[in-house]
Amino acid sequence: MPKIRVVFDGEGKVDAEFDGHLYPEDAERYRIEGTIKARCPLYRGGTSFANTVALDHKGESGPWAGGLKEEIVGEEWNTFEVRDIGRRKPGEQVEFRIGINTGLSGQYAFGPAVPSVVGGPAQDISGRWSHGDLTATLSAERGRTAPPATSSRGALAPRRSTTRTSRRKGPSATREPRGPGATRNPSARAARASSSCTATGNPART
Repeated sequence: MPKIRVVFDGEGKVDAEFDGHLYPEDAERYRIEGTIKARCPLYRGGTSFANTVALDHKGESGPWAGGLKEEIVGEEWNTFEVRDIGRRKPGEQVEFRIGINTGLSGQYAFGPAVPSVVGGPAQDISGRWSHGDLTATLSAERGRTAPPATSSRGALAPRRSTTRTSRRKGPSATREPRGPGATRNPSARAARASSSCTATGNPART
């Protein structure tokens, strides 16, 4: 199941983070379980609200509804174990964001939305927001799956020739083929026949 980590990094030790998991309930519902940690030393004396952390989540086409809220007590880290059920359209991803009511009137500052699929292979989804430099980064590592196969066939090496060159010593000569059905040089045959007749024929009469 997807492992979710969302971080809000504010100024002056105003921080919040959520570590948890996302589970499918059915085609239109999902469940989140995990831990929220937050700290916020902002002074709220004379106001009607306390420092509060909010973990918001929704289907990607739905509106933000405010999510889970927990009151932050004191200036040190507060830890909350949370569990919640959300709704989405079939096949939709789920988006998360976390924030703290840092505004003078209690307005919430949230980090960017962090999307995740519901179910599927194990994966780590994380998002981080930094108030100090007003930059946001988002990264997601989806499981440890092998990269798609890539063909890496090299060029075929040229085939070696099977024709051998015969080397002869001495002057170049053409050897007559031997064996049945071989065709001999007619001129050479006539010369040998004439020589044979001269050597073995009957002597001339006088």
